[in-house]
Amino acid sequence: MERLAFVSVWLMVAIFCRHWPSRQPGWKSAPWFWLLNATPKAWNRSFTKSRNNTPCWCKMSLQRRAGELELTRRSLILARPRVDASPPVSVSLIRYRQQAMATTWEVTLPDLNPAAMGDIDHAFDVLHSLESLMTVYREDSKVSALNRLQSGVETRLEPILFGLLLQCYEWWQQTEGALDIASGRMIKAWGFFRGPPCVPDPSVLETLPSLNGMDKVRLDSAKRSFEWLSDGVELNLGCVGKGVAVDAMNAVLDSERGLSSGLIQGGGSSARGWGGCPGESNGWRVSIKHPWLDGAIIAEAILDNMALGTSAGSFRHLQHAGRRLPHILNPSTCRPAEGMASVSVLAPNATLADALSTAFFIMGPEKALSRMGQWPNVTALFFADSGKITVLGEQPGRFHVCCH
Repeated sequence: MERLAFVSVWLMVAIFCRHWPSRQPGWKSAPWFWLLNATPKAWNRSFTKSRNNTPCWCKMSLQRRAGELELTRRSLILARPRVDASPPVSVSLIRYRQQAMATTWEVTLPDLNPAAMGDIDHAFDVLHSLESLMTVYREDSKVSALNRLQSGVETRLEPILFGLLLQCYEWWQQTEGALDIASGRMIKAWGFFRGPPCVPDPSVLETLPSLNGMDKVRLDSAKRSFEWLSDGVELNLGCVGKGVAVDAMNAVLDSERGLSSGLIQGGGSSARGWGGCPGESNGWRVSIKHPWLDGAIIAEAILDNMALGTSAGSFRHLQHAGRRLPHILNPSTCRPAEGMASVSVLAPNATLADALSTAFFIMGPEKALSRMGQWPNVTALFFADSGKITVLGEQPGRFHVCCH
């Protein structure tokens, strides 16, 4: 009997070791991994559904899927402040991913809440609906239809699009034209629409200023209507589109569905967090990447019911005459903005954070400082081409600078 008991225990240990991912450091404290292996395949499919109900990770092994979760867990540990000597807290996070707006979108939630998967699907449906409304890369979008309108033709808009255009008109005035969504022709002239990027002919550059500006648009609030006042002008909502979608998804998950904590990220430029991340005492900690050095970060930001927007010359750029020209164009000169490598803005919502990160990139820290009083609870980090870092605004402590 004793020998039989010994053999039974030995077999149990062997089976346990075979399934336990001991070769992956950091997973020994994640007991839900074994439960995930034992979970029915139908349930695994349900929590990783893509927009067309196809599992997002269906072609990946379970080990790869667990690896995606491990990356999330480790990133939060590595991002802890360097002044904190206490041991990192082990937490389990689930990341739900889809592709939209030519980038990867992620919703991060603490632990695995199967009941929330339907809510996340709904949030991603909202994202795709907004993309079909705002994108200029689809001919059937509403913004593309507006760009085909001739001057003097009035058209009625959906409430969300009209409200966004009205807000962008106000920001255009407040930033003295630095934030200009009516600059589509300028973006196309520089090849930053469908590419390849190129410097326009001088004759083309001379005509571009007359094709920029929200003063070429009439918005009638009583009718909720849009009208071009000049031909040849086009909209491009790239400077605010991701922020709009992040805010809309946040409204679904936080306000409408009541999830107590989460983080939404639209590519590497827009994020919004609410509630607290397990293991952190004051929100979600996210890293701001160095615009030119792979793997390096310049700062960390805390998102406690706040949003972060980043504009960087590294996202898209043009090499010309030995210089790296950013894709962010100054509407007043119709040339690439100079002086900044990246600008990150913390704001109460992601749309404002995205808009101001673009405007401040063009304006620079001195001019931005003179205008920041118009937006309460806004803080900005400027990373100059020279490497100098400047933090301006009401709450500079929300940025933890990692390099100088």
